[in-house]
Amino acid sequence: MSKESEDTQTATDADIEPEVPETSETAASSEADVQVSDQTPTSEGRWLPMLLAGLAMLATAGVGWFGWTEFARLEQQIQSLAQQVESVSGIQAQLAATDNRLQGLTDELSRLGGEIQRSDARNQAVIDRVESVADALARAQVDTRTSYTLAEAEYLLKIADQRLLVERNPETAQTLMRTAQQLLGQLEDGRLLPVREALAADIQALDRVETVDVLGVQAQLLALDSALDDLTLPVRRLMEPVEDTGVASEALADQWLARLQEYIRIREVDAPIAPLVTASDAGRAREILRLNLEQIKVALIREDQRLFDAGITQALRLTAHYFSVQDPAGASVLGALQGLQGTPVVQVIPDAASGLRALKRYREARLADRALTSEVSE
Repeated sequence: MSKESEDTQTATDADIEPEVPETSETAASSEADVQVSDQTPTSEGRWLPMLLAGLAMLATAGVGWFGWTEFARLEQQIQSLAQQVESVSGIQAQLAATDNRLQGLTDELSRLGGEIQRSDARNQAVIDRVESVADALARAQVDTRTSYTLAEAEYLLKIADQRLLVERNPETAQTLMRTAQQLLGQLEDGRLLPVREALAADIQALDRVETVDVLGVQAQLLALDSALDDLTLPVRRLMEPVEDTGVASEALADQWLARLQEYIRIREVDAPIAPLVTASDAGRAREILRLNLEQIKVALIREDQRLFDAGITQALRLTAHYFSVQDPAGASVLGALQGLQGTPVVQVIPDAASGLRALKRYREARLADRALTSEVSE
């Protein structure tokens, strides 16, 4: 634009200047100006390279952006492929570990299968042996009424011995022993006399056992547990104040004492004043009393006489100290605990299995006699 304005200004100045007659020098200069004007580029020629350069830059930028996006996409694909490769490697490692575990389980199953087969073989051998022994016993003895009666009597004596060991109940054991004695009385065999004598001695030994009514004592303790909620706090009462009949010697002292009596009262009591029991103390004492009753129940089941007596003594002390024993509920609980005090809970169970041992010896001797008789007969 500046070159065009200069050309325009030059043309204007040329127009304004006065005309000069053309000479040879003027003609030469004009021809030189024409040649220079022919060599000066036009405006269109100046803008075209700039436009081409801009297009080239845009094309380069587009190609660069496209290449960068493609590079980013390829890089993402490469990363995803790398992750997939890593996951595939992990899966392969897991598959290898699973194969190892499966192989171990297969080996373990094979080993267990071998052991099961060996166990089956041993069991079959034992079964065969038992069957052979049973067949031999079946051939050696004849199942008669005597054999069944002896077996039933031995079973009853075993049950009686178990009741003594587990339940420690002499009455049930005596009933079973008397039933076995009746069964043995049905057999006319003089060799049973030592068995019946030993059985009678066992029954007499159990007759001398002092039985403890465990269920009855437990029932009383359960009734006490439900009666604890009815216990009430004791009411502490003091004696009425005793009036002083003495005559003061001085009027000033009487007046001073009269004023002091309005704030201070002196009462005479015949026993030390027990501290007042609060509701919280009574609640804690009630729970402790419940725990004490549970301890008494445990001592009763375990036949621990020392623990039972200590629990009864503790329960009596708690009831008398923290609750009113004048009310019906307190008197009932106190009376029940006093009734349980001194109750024996230990049962000395003697050895009452001599009859069972004698019967077993008799049956073994009888079986040996039968086997010897069968061998002699063969």
